[in-house]
This record gives sequence, C-alpha cells and structure tokens, in this order.
Amino acid sequence: MVDSAVVAVLTPFQRSGRIDLPALTDYLQLLASAGVGTILVNGTSGEFAGLTAGERRCVLEHCRSEWAGTVIAHVGATAVADVRAAARHAEGHADAAAVIAPYFFAEAPESGVEQFFRQAVTGIALPWLVYNFPRHTGNPVTPAVVARLAGEFPQLVGVKDSGKDLAVTRAYKTGCPRLAVLVGDDRAGARLVELGLDGVVTGAGGPVAELPVAITAAARAGDEASASSWQRVFDTYSDTRKEMELSDIAFAKAAVATRLPGFPRRVRAPLAGVDEQQCSRIERFLRTQTLPAIDALRVGTPH
Repeated sequence: MVDSAVVAVLTPFQRSGRIDLPALTDYLQLLASAGVGTILVNGTSGEFAGLTAGERRCVLEHCRSEWAGTVIAHVGATAVADVRAAARHAEGHADAAAVIAPYFFAEAPESGVEQFFRQAVTGIALPWLVYNFPRHTGNPVTPAVVARLAGEFPQLVGVKDSGKDLAVTRAYKTGCPRLAVLVGDDRAGARLVELGLDGVVTGAGGPVAELPVAITAAARAGDEASASSWQRVFDTYSDTRKEMELSDIAFAKAAVATRLPGFPRRVRAPLAGVDEQQCSRIERFLRTQTLPAIDALRVGTPH
C-alpha cells in the first residue's frame, strides 16, 4: 500500500495567513510528476502543530481530492479524544493514518505512552502507523511497545521512525516483521535493503523528490551503483540544507519556490522563514547542481 519513497507534504500559506490551496495543488502536481506515489499529510513538515483542527481537516480533504495515489493522514495530538476525532475524519479521506507519540509531557513512563496509543486507536478501523519522533515529543516509542501494540491491533501496519537511531529502526522490523518500517532519514535510502527496511519518508527532500524516488527504486532493484550515485546527489542537497542553519521546513519551501515560482515561502511562528539572501543561495544551488542532476535522471544519464 505504501511506496518506498513517501513525501511529507508542506503546507503553504497566503500572505493573510490562510492556507494557500492552489499552491498546495501545484506542489502535489510537482510530486506526482516526480514519481511519488504516497504522501503524508499534516505531518511535521506540514506544520501540523501550528494548524487548527479545522485547518488540518481542510488540508487532508484537499489533498485527497487532488491526489490519485496513497494518502497517509497524520492524526496525532496531545489529547486522546482529539486523536480519535481526527482519525474518524481521516477514515473518509485517507488510506492510512499515522499517530505520533504524545508530546509536551516529556519522559512519560513507557506504560503511559503505550496506554495513550491503545486509547487513541481502539475502535479505529483505518490502517495506522506509529510515528516515532522523540526529538520533538520527548517520548520515544520503544520497539517493545510497538511489538505489543502490533500483537493487539492488526490494523497497525507500520512505523514511521524519525528517531535517527538506525539500531532502533531495525529493531522495529525484527521485533515485528509484518510491519512496514519507514525511516525518516534522507541519507538512508540507498541502504534500505542492507538495513532490512521498507522505505523512507522525506519532508525536506520533497522539492527534489525525483531523487528519493530514484534512490529507493534502484535499491529495491539491486542496482547499488545507481542508488549510491543518486544518494550522493541527495546527500549534497542535505549537506547544503544543514549548512544554512534553517529549519527543514523553511528550506524546503524556498526550494519549492525555485521550481514553482510564486510558491509561498511563509512559515508560521515560532518558525522563521528564509530571507532574500538565503533564498537566492538556495535557488543558485538548486539551479547549478541539484536540478541539472535531476534533468540527467529524467533522461537516464548516469550522474
């Protein structure tokens, strides 16, 4: 159901602060043209924590209406009742849901984190994934918790792991082989087979989604040379992003604006957007390095 390269969708904002649905449509079309088959809506890259419940419903409904592929709706929240309400809404608009660990009450006991998931998803028919992102939640979801939940809930179909600890990521898979384990690490795509994982989820890489799509396809086909070659291009993109000391979201929106002129670069507080100098640097980098590599990919020329 889920492709090997999943893109977490950005949420564009108008100058008024409202969600820019036409710009969102344009971005979805860019992803589709890049070969993306599965999107994650209202995730971290979509600035879900800065959206109202109504805005999250609006974004999901719009993406469902504009996207022919698979839609995963992130429905996480701090209150169990809010998770359940979002999950019930997603049942009519998504193919699967993702539920992040509870946040704000950091370092909660493992039993409490497990109970949160149990209460949030009981009675929810939609297939769902555990979303582990301890840097933001302060509450890691251990492989043991995931294994117990998988034994109790057959509709738990996978894990989206952004914990950056590949030993933990692999433990999710070895602890419950039936689960699809997706890693939120842009540098891991070429190693999927070696790591025994099922796919990658990228937010910052969405503006150049051709790269993770090509990397994971080559890795799955056993074409290690091509996977490694395109991974080097993607790593250079990631290196530049990290060097600029911007949030991944701000960088990604500026990168999309290079490919889709007029795409809004605004982010919601407390995030900060790019300034004109940073935007020019991102555009220059993409036009001189990453986009020529993508053009070569499109015509089948080895990089």
